[in-house]
Amino acid sequence: MKKKLITIVCLFSLSLGAQASVMDSIRGVLTNLIGTKWTETFLGKKETVEESSIKMPVIPTSEQLKLTTSTETHLEKGETEFDRLPTERIRQYNFNFLQELFEVTRRTEARDEDLSIWMNTLDQGGSREGIYQALVLDSVYNTLESIENSPSDPLLDFVISFSQKFLNQTVNKGNLEQFNHYSLKRILTEKGIDVMEFYQTKSLDDLYRWYALFSSEVARKYPASFSGNTVRENTSAEYHYEWAKSMPIQHIKSEFIIKMHKLMNDLQEA
Repeated sequence: MKKKLITIVCLFSLSLGAQASVMDSIRGVLTNLIGTKWTETFLGKKETVEESSIKMPVIPTSEQLKLTTSTETHLEKGETEFDRLPTERIRQYNFNFLQELFEVTRRTEARDEDLSIWMNTLDQGGSREGIYQALVLDSVYNTLESIENSPSDPLLDFVISFSQKFLNQTVNKGNLEQFNHYSLKRILTEKGIDVMEFYQTKSLDDLYRWYALFSSEVARKYPASFSGNTVRENTSAEYHYEWAKSMPIQHIKSEFIIKMHKLMNDLQEA
């Protein structure tokens, strides 16, 4: 019986694509059943995570976030590597962003007319964050939020973990179960953007560090969600910190938005 259970657990781990959080649970079960030596024979030794030189900035309190309004002055960032690209390359990156944004927020491909409208908005100086807000606050997304679709346990676990570490907030799992996963995606992403907005008025370096540690953690814990993208799958906080320093603020925010929605979609389907 024990032998069959071990076989089932190992096959299950392979079918899940080796998500880090799932693998940790499987490793714990096997260790209790057959000990550390045989567990390492089946799964290999557990990867040790080196402590990053990037330190988490102080997370703003809810009161501090309330005092941060859109009228506060944002710290200026000089011309970046992205700004120096040829216009056509910038437009291609913007086009790719819009396609991906529709896919991860609404789970559908963008229509040609939608892409045309929002490309025109970006060409005229509109922000990526502004487009995101428009998409998740319109009637289409509101309809998606009204669908009865209970969040999965892996998704709820992520919401709790992210809230504690990156928002410094404690949330109750029972309270979260009343939302469907479209609502959770929007609410959690907006809370993250609020934190980034706060740093944007106080310290850009804090913003880079917060984003870098978030990007490093999700790449390490959920590799299946970001595999195939050399930037997103990188687990080094130092790498994401340097990337953030080299990019416009809007791009840092848009990457956070895409990562949150993509990961939460995957966790809902886990």
